[in-house]
Amino acid sequence: MKRLAWDGERRKDDGSYKRERSADPYHTSRWTRLSRAWRMMHPLCEECKRRGIIKAGEVTDHIIPWPVCQDFYDENNLQTLCKDCNHAKGQRDKKLIQSYKARQ
Repeated sequence: MKRLAWDGERRKDDGSYKRERSADPYHTSRWTRLSRAWRMMHPLCEECKRRGIIKAGEVTDHIIPWPVCQDFYDENNLQTLCKDCNHAKGQRDKKLIQSYKARQ
């Protein structure tokens, strides 16, 4: 059976899948504290809530991607998302960031 790049077994076998490291601000104690506190105050996924679904949030997300908004720690630009919604939004955000960088 053919294995896909994201197949966990393949990663263990040959280590060919490497996820790009997230930006440095995500690896600071300031962000860790802010993100944890934000999720404590806002425990539900905002995207799911808009669709009438009650689901626990797992990730603190920048509503406007931070390379575009410039202020990484602006609490007015944060929301809680579940992992599925965060992944989908991340794919949309990539296009927005590329467009923003092309105009710079």
